[in-house]
Amino acid sequence: MTGSGKTTFISKVTGRDDLQIGHDLTSCTRDIQVVETKIDGQTVRFVDTPGFSDTNLSDTEVLEMIADYLAAAYKQEMKLSGIIYVHPISDTRVTHHTTKNLDMFRKLTGEENLKNVIFATSMWDKVTESEGAKREHELKSKFWKLLIAMGAKTIRHKDTAESALGIARVLLQNNKPFYLQLQEEMGKDNKALRDTAAGREVVRELEKMKEEHQREIAEMENLIKNSAKDNENIIQAMREHYQDRSFGYSQSDSL
Repeated sequence: MTGSGKTTFISKVTGRDDLQIGHDLTSCTRDIQVVETKIDGQTVRFVDTPGFSDTNLSDTEVLEMIADYLAAAYKQEMKLSGIIYVHPISDTRVTHHTTKNLDMFRKLTGEENLKNVIFATSMWDKVTESEGAKREHELKSKFWKLLIAMGAKTIRHKDTAESALGIARVLLQNNKPFYLQLQEEMGKDNKALRDTAAGREVVRELEKMKEEHQREIAEMENLIKNSAKDNENIIQAMREHYQDRSFGYSQSDSL
């Protein structure tokens, strides 16, 4: 998830202080980073990916980037020990983007692999204990309920090296290495990205957004017809806004 503290988590667990970490609303992770360390004598590689709903990349670009990395890993027979999904407990509400990300995550991972997933809640220093506990309960009882029922775990990450190492050890000690569903679909079944479960989800979401924005564009055109010349700056900004958003739709054809 973008802006959740993924890179900060990896910095804590590896002891690396040279990773690019974002401190505002703009995502810093534009490429996949692989950071290697040793935990209890075992070599471990942490893979930091951009999140869906990224500020700089479309969901199509993010999925293509992740798929390319996973395809290369599959060819080299490199399996995962687990997935850490970092979610900021400081988020005051769960948005449509968050629930969309969870749907995408489930289809990319595969339901049979959810037992290898940890939902790590971050940024506990940004909320009071009671606020955090209330949001945690809502996540576990509503938004993550199905995934938890399928085996996913939840752990609080307290932004320390000890906390991060503890989360990593849970995955390393309890789970058997595995391939993600997306890897199996593309590598074993030879499916094109757009024909995988995750690819179909991206295309479906883009089609929904396209329909919604076409309605908004019609409303904008009506506004333009009825606006005075002193609103030209606003009108031009709106045109550019929708042109930028339309660019993402065309990328669904490249999946």
